Amino acid sequence: FKTQPLSVLAAIVISGVLGLLDYEEAIYLWKVHKFDFGVWLIACCGTMFLGVEIGLAIAVGVSLLLITYESAYPHTAVLGRLPGSTVYRNVKQYPLAERYDGIVMVRIDAPIYFANTDNIRSKLQKYEHVAAAQLAERNAGEVKFIILELSPVSHVDSSALHILHDMIKTYKERGITMLFSNPSVKVMESFVKSKLADEVGRDHIFVSIHDAVNWCLAHMDTMARSVHEGETEDVENQANALELDP
Repeated sequence: FKTQPLSVLAAIVISGVLGLLDYEEAIYLWKVHKFDFGVWLIACCGTMFLGVEIGLAIAVGVSLLLITYESAYPHTAVLGRLPGSTVYRNVKQYPLAERYDGIVMVRIDAPIYFANTDNIRSKLQKYEHVAAAQLAERNAGEVKFIILELSPVSHVDSSALHILHDMIKTYKERGITMLFSNPSVKVMESFVKSKLADEVGRDHIFVSIHDAVNWCLAHMDTMARSVHEGETEDVENQANALELDP
């Protein structure tokens, strides 16, 4: 090859590289997952212009950054009950799902650990503020209960337990009760060992989110009846006082 012109050598290299490129896979990644396509493109360009070792190292580094980002900003969803069922799903996916005044139902779709605790707390605050604003517009009361659906949560670390402690205390001071539904055995063991289960109340941890919702609705009905009976008693006392007044 020493006697070949550089242009010929370049053409040989280019033709060899083109045979290594999997265009169909690139098109598939672009359609299915843009992040994976970005990693593929970075690995391809890095390998072509910087060498195989450096290109692969860059691709691995980018993949680790994406994994860290996705775990630090987990998916969460506000839930609603599908009409005529006891199934609760994401209200964005099912706009006709029913929600209840005074109750915010949230599902966390990832383990809770030190990297994502602040993000989860911020999302819960946002969901609660949005629900409170919607209730205020309709003059329908205030948020009284926040239910966390924990079935997708595989584990919680010590940082998450501290954050949950703080959230329970903060919401309790504001008159909002936090409830948990369907925690796994491992998560429940962490709650018990950290005494979080006692702080939130063992009667506030439910097998299913439907049981938690029913408990909240029954509690709100009891509170409403107590207020109504108290108002009726006050009216009767005032009437009796007027009758006795000469």
